[in-house]
Amino acid sequence: MPKIKVVRLVVAFLTLSTSTQLAVAQEAKRPFTVADDIELSQLLPDAPNVRFSPDGQYFAVYSERGHLDLNTVEDSLRFYRSQEIEKFLAHSEEASSPSPKWVVNRSNNEGPVIQEWRWLADSSGVAFLETRADGKQQLILADIANQRVEPLTSGTENVAMFDVRDRTHYVYTAADPLESEKALREKRAELGAPSIVGTGRGLNELLYPPDFTTSKGIGVQSLLPSGRRYLWAVIGNRRFEVKHEGVPLVPKEQPVEQDLALAPDGRTVATALRVSEVPSSWESLYPPPSASSIYGIHAGKDAANQYVRIDIESGSIRPLTDAPTSLDAGWIAYGGPEWSSDGQEILLPATFIQSKDGAPSRPCVAIVNISSNTRTCIEILESVGSGGHTTVKGASFAKGDKQRVLVSFWKENAPTGTTEYRRSAQGWAMVRQFKEEDGDIAENGLHITVRQSINAPPLLVASLNDKSRVIWDPNPQLRNIELGEVSVYTWRDENGREQKGGLYKPFNYKAGERYPLVIQTHGFLEEGFRPSGTGFGPAYAALALAARGIIVLQLGEDCPDETPSEGPCAAAVYETAANQLVKDGLVDRDRVGIIGFSRTCFYVMQALTTESSLHLKAASITDGVMETYFQYILDPERSWHETNAIIGAAPFGDGLQQWLKRSPGFNLDKVKTPLLVNAAGFGPAVLDMWEPYAGLHYLRKPVDLIILNTDEHVLTNPALRLASQGGSVDWFRFWLQDYEDPDPAKAEQYKRWRELKKMQSENEHASSAKAPAN
Repeated sequence: MPKIKVVRLVVAFLTLSTSTQLAVAQEAKRPFTVADDIELSQLLPDAPNVRFSPDGQYFAVYSERGHLDLNTVEDSLRFYRSQEIEKFLAHSEEASSPSPKWVVNRSNNEGPVIQEWRWLADSSGVAFLETRADGKQQLILADIANQRVEPLTSGTENVAMFDVRDRTHYVYTAADPLESEKALREKRAELGAPSIVGTGRGLNELLYPPDFTTSKGIGVQSLLPSGRRYLWAVIGNRRFEVKHEGVPLVPKEQPVEQDLALAPDGRTVATALRVSEVPSSWESLYPPPSASSIYGIHAGKDAANQYVRIDIESGSIRPLTDAPTSLDAGWIAYGGPEWSSDGQEILLPATFIQSKDGAPSRPCVAIVNISSNTRTCIEILESVGSGGHTTVKGASFAKGDKQRVLVSFWKENAPTGTTEYRRSAQGWAMVRQFKEEDGDIAENGLHITVRQSINAPPLLVASLNDKSRVIWDPNPQLRNIELGEVSVYTWRDENGREQKGGLYKPFNYKAGERYPLVIQTHGFLEEGFRPSGTGFGPAYAALALAARGIIVLQLGEDCPDETPSEGPCAAAVYETAANQLVKDGLVDRDRVGIIGFSRTCFYVMQALTTESSLHLKAASITDGVMETYFQYILDPERSWHETNAIIGAAPFGDGLQQWLKRSPGFNLDKVKTPLLVNAAGFGPAVLDMWEPYAGLHYLRKPVDLIILNTDEHVLTNPALRLASQGGSVDWFRFWLQDYEDPDPAKAEQYKRWRELKKMQSENEHASSAKAPAN
């Protein structure tokens, strides 16, 4: 055979072999699953995940992932040397990125394990709260020089808040172990008494008293008066309880944020304390967001909080504002106080300040000058629930510079952003706004960015001058997995307002083909890679559903809170979204499902119990409020304010008629959709979700009750996430695609669901038989 033919045959063989290998490689890509979601290393922009040390020599990167094989959540802090990264950028011939100097891994069966992490002022390490297996939180120091992790508080303490300057100057709040033991003794004695007082308690507490052998459920903290956690300090070698005139101090804990800020000198702390006697003038000077608000400030003892600064050694207290915090009057904002680097000013992200003319005022992001005792508003807060409002997420001095303030904010259907303010001789002025995803962390010209999007998994990228390189891919396993396409989808609601959502399409999507649709509720964030759809919550499984041929729309509800229009508004958002997707030729009108979680359980039940053009084929709700009579009665001490405002009346006398019309529990006869009800735990959690299950069961309508063995609201445990998110995939594929997973372990599940499908068919047949002829 001539050489030329041999060469051609070899080339042809190699070409064919290479093509075959590429084809096999492409075919080897498999669909995304719930397990992939759980084991993904997340670096979401919802909280800072990259921070430089104060001296700029290091930076730390926080991430979290699940381990299904171990059933644990693992949080990590990776410490890099800035100089090594700069060298890597300068030498493009170096293929391998530098390894971190040190990696701290902490695991638990639930997350987050590492919380509130921050560098020490001397750059010697990072302090954080670690959640232990017993549920307690311990203050931990990661010493970077010695690569050693050591506790700063004892294992018997349960730390709630802290701030730290260095290993010998820090403050924290924790319950008094002796008081806890006393409360336990008293409770044991009470439960053994011939009778106990039930007045003023919720039914859940009376039916399910605390388990004293575990911190789970209604535990020790609920037994302490007001859940008291006292202020402790460490200065040098001394650890002591901070007291004012001999009385221990109890800083106010905000629902989300830390509220302790230690001054640069390590001897003064800013925090919020109860006002011993709230003056009557505060009721009118510091009003709630609206006249109809269920919140408000009331005169009397311990009825509001204000920011103060405390001398740690003497315990002396000086008010910072002589006015309440914003939350006391129902204005929602997040973030805690922060000192400027020179210790001369304090930034407060959510407080009222006295107006100069004594007129009523709105709360604001404010700066207090210590020496002059002047207070200045930088940004006025907006009312949550007003529609299109902006919520302050936090505020900080830019690198401690008291001339520059950064206010981060969140807005429904918009990217998280930051506003920068600068001070001049004329006062404070906004100089720029930027999306949080456009921001990065920089020190001495070195920029570290977590590059990600709704379509792209996170990559850690370093940049210096005009050079940029990836230094860490947290999820190399995704290269062999089909991720499909996620895009921002817009439509108009019934009032003509533009709405946004995240549209998850199957990886093998074909234009012109109509797909089943699952609507996922509770908000849409444009930034960050969120395979579940939200980045939080049980049941959601957007990318896993899309991988199985179901289009998913992740959306939010920009509706007025705590008004009778809240539920109908949300239901209308779902209806207009689905109708637009049908009109655009993307989805099948007859195969639409919906998932509700927490507050959006009410919205989903509203959609199921009202007449609309949205014909839902399947639905699920998990661990949430539904504004039902049973939930109302369960806890008369807490429920009535909010529920009365939403329904429009109390369920007594003439008000009962409003409940019969508006409460989903009284309208279960209108439900035509198979419903999966998930309770997050036994006892109280089951009672919360019992009414829709029991009512539909009595009415012989298809309903399934699943009890997740947990006390988590936002699920983090891998096995529980697999049960919840995997259950969603199974449920919606069963009803929208007539699909059953052949896994033998699920045989009983499908046997149960086939009976529900038979029941649904019988109900539909009976309904059509009763329908009047045209």
